[in-house]
Amino acid sequence: MDTTFDDLVEAVKATPKSARLGVVLVTFAILAAFAGVDVALKATVHDEPQLPTVDIGQILHPGVV
Repeated sequence: MDTTFDDLVEAVKATPKSARLGVVLVTFAILAAFAGVDVALKATVHDEPQLPTVDIGQILHPGVV
């Protein structure tokens, strides 16, 4: 009786290792790395066209400088 109880206790204590969880964690880490590289590249490249700055006075009173 004691050995059966001990076996059950050991079975509950043992955490099964899941290969699926490992794959998910590695995939998440790779995606996070790619996202970080993308953000870093976008922060350093300033070749994106900028909208022209328009003063509110030019809209309300066109022609007045």
